[in-house]
Amino acid sequence: MSYLVVANFKSNLTQAEVQAWINQVKPTSNMVIAPSFPHLSLFPSGFTLASQDVSPFPLGSYTGAVNALQLKELGCNYCIVGHSERRRYFHETALDIANKVKELVDQSIIPILCLEGHDLAPQFAALSDNLADQCIYCFEPGNGLGGATTATTQEIISIRNAIHQFVPSARFMYGGSVTPDNLEPLLSLDLSGLLVATASLAPSSYLKIIEKVTHVS
Repeated sequence: MSYLVVANFKSNLTQAEVQAWINQVKPTSNMVIAPSFPHLSLFPSGFTLASQDVSPFPLGSYTGAVNALQLKELGCNYCIVGHSERRRYFHETALDIANKVKELVDQSIIPILCLEGHDLAPQFAALSDNLADQCIYCFEPGNGLGGATTATTQEIISIRNAIHQFVPSARFMYGGSVTPDNLEPLLSLDLSGLLVATASLAPSSYLKIIEKVTHVS
């Protein structure tokens, strides 16, 4: 599996802005695009898609929820779960996130499970071993979102090693203030990919990251 560069648009961009973004970007094998729910269907074939969230419940009477089967029908190969903003603003628990992981795995969608790095044990305790083995893990420092400085390489390595204590074969990504200008130290680490937020909103900066990653890999 290639080195992934996941563009997390969060709750940004209008339909017209997303369409303009698409018109400026030619998909590559390491791109994964995570737009808002209403914009998933705008992306043509060739783009690999991720959802930013999923319901912890299957099909049924859950008003406002978007379930894993619906995401599969929209062409999602990946889904971000456990993002620090979901934990903070929507008060998601480790059990909520584990239920989301199960729903995704049941539909053969790969969970990108975000972890802030502290209190890892209860987060993994909520996951059964077979679910834990199906995730890609992403370290996103809670105080490193939306800025211009990433976590230190020492901190990233420490969290990666801690996750490998729970899942020895885990694929490990980093997300947190990733930009084209601070990318170089991250590319020297043994990572499976990057989660890019603000820098992915402008095609020019996202494509610079793709170019640098492709050159190294």
